[in-house]
Amino acid sequence: MATDAVALGGAELTSRPIVARLHEWVTTVDHKRLGILYIIYAMVFLMIAGIEAIVMRIQLIRPHNDFVSPQVFNRMFTMHGTTMIFFVVMPVLFGFANYLTPLMIGARDMAFPRLNAFSFWMTAFGGLLLYFSLVGANGHCWSPAWAASARRSISSLPCSACAARE
Repeated sequence: MATDAVALGGAELTSRPIVARLHEWVTTVDHKRLGILYIIYAMVFLMIAGIEAIVMRIQLIRPHNDFVSPQVFNRMFTMHGTTMIFFVVMPVLFGFANYLTPLMIGARDMAFPRLNAFSFWMTAFGGLLLYFSLVGANGHCWSPAWAASARRSISSLPCSACAARE
């Protein structure tokens, strides 16, 4: 075994700027990259849902704990469930399907690759919109439980409940 290092003469490694590499990932229509983006997106929301679960568990450590209010606990419980199903489980499945389906059937890419990329970005903006609306509304006039409950969505609007409280 030789322990001498061999230097490569004249080979310079030039890396592209980070903006160019980021632009490639943002504008991609490649099924493999979209699959990876879906899975990364799901892992980010898995961490967010994990934080929500930890906060709920801290609240439930002992009876009559005042770590969060009952209203915040209910919001976090609903957001945790919504996040786990729509922003973790489904994107992981979509990510593996995007990555593996063309490879399994021998296709070059998914059918309608631009529509495939559009669906990823709509999913990403939907998740961000859900969380920004929860944080930005500061609990007033918005609750994911309103949209998730058929009884509430038929009988009243979310802001009418806030107006009645004030």
